[in-house]
Amino acid sequence: MEMKIIPSKYEIIARIFPATIVLIPFLLFTMNCDISILSSFFQDLLKVKIVGNLTIALVLLYLLSQINRFLGKFIFERILFRDELEMPTTKYMLFSDSKMSRKYKMQIRERIKSDFNIDMPNELDEETDLVEAKKRIVDTVGLIREKVKDGRLLLQHNIEYGFARNLIGGAIVGLIVSLFDTIYFYLVHSCTILYISISSTLFFGILLICCKPIINHLGNQYAKCLLKEYTAG
Repeated sequence: MEMKIIPSKYEIIARIFPATIVLIPFLLFTMNCDISILSSFFQDLLKVKIVGNLTIALVLLYLLSQINRFLGKFIFERILFRDELEMPTTKYMLFSDSKMSRKYKMQIRERIKSDFNIDMPNELDEETDLVEAKKRIVDTVGLIREKVKDGRLLLQHNIEYGFARNLIGGAIVGLIVSLFDTIYFYLVHSCTILYISISSTLFFGILLICCKPIINHLGNQYAKCLLKEYTAG
């Protein structure tokens, strides 16, 4: 099997870009800290500046991209969307949700029946067991994603959602390192870097505070585009 070397547009924007942003507080410290006050081990380690060693930078960037994705997908997404049961793509298909017309929902169900021979939950199913109805919708939406794949508009919305989710996941790491930077540069009286560190702390803090409306908004945009491209295909 041929090994993939060149990253896709999604990987570059939705994974590498957020990791690069989260990397900034690390760079602030390694480029401006006074290594003479650290232990000999950390002195030797930090003498190899991250920006001067491409290998270390790439490894740390890859590591951060994985951490960002894990925290964004398996913590924030699970908490906000309850393992996809509350995702917009699930809620839009419920008859109890008013964001789409009943006629449009029936049109989508007819298309699903034709494509996958699956009977989607009806109103009685929702009233009888709403959780089971949502699970059936989640399973079917997975098939829809596979069928639509990377339609032009869908890919763009997927990239935007992935970028925000991964950046919010990485904001946990970014906030911790930025707080450390703020304390350190306050103690060593490095005013310029201190102000940058405070700004970085505020940025990552605001991201975490606003994570729910951001993810919800982009999730809604993705859901609309997914269903639109599916019914138009």
